[in-house]
Amino acid sequence: MLCETDLASLNEILEQALARLAEGYFEDAIDGFSEYLLIEPNEPKAYQGRAQANFQIKNWTAAISDFRRATELNPEDLESRVGWGTSLARVDQIYEAIDIFENLLAKSPHYVQAHIQLGALYYRLGIIKKGHLQMDLALAARPSLPERRLIERLKSEQMTLDKKRFYRPDFEELRRKSAERGGLIKRILDFIKNKFQNKEI
Repeated sequence: MLCETDLASLNEILEQALARLAEGYFEDAIDGFSEYLLIEPNEPKAYQGRAQANFQIKNWTAAISDFRRATELNPEDLESRVGWGTSLARVDQIYEAIDIFENLLAKSPHYVQAHIQLGALYYRLGIIKKGHLQMDLALAARPSLPERRLIERLKSEQMTLDKKRFYRPDFEELRRKSAERGGLIKRILDFIKNKFQNKEI
């Protein structure tokens, strides 16, 4: 059991780590959060802070681990969940990241950052219509001015690519059309087969 002096000292370690993070001293912040977590291993704020610092220095594996732990400890914290998904995307675990954002949006459909990140991932996969839809949903969810500018920039860049056709096909649309064609061809073949069988009878 921690006494009041120990608690004050522990809180000071966390506050200093958060200050270091805000100031951009990411390695120092990581050290501070790690020191705090040795004593208090179930504090989501410390995991989130350390994850953000690791994200800034592109230590994606550590960021993924800490954002995941912060989410487990505080499932209501949407910021950690977005950080987790974004970190996964940085190591090309795209479908895992999409799952995180889709699950988040199923519970919190107006969370702008999740729509932006999910839309960007769909653009990256060449699923353009779904990407545009997510950006439109982000705009409808009352984004801040910097978020609005980011959405408009991402949409504009994708539309420019669309015009120049420097993008991969919309694989989801192709898959759907292929399934429709396959179904039509199967029905035609079944019809011909049945017709010949009936003639043989």
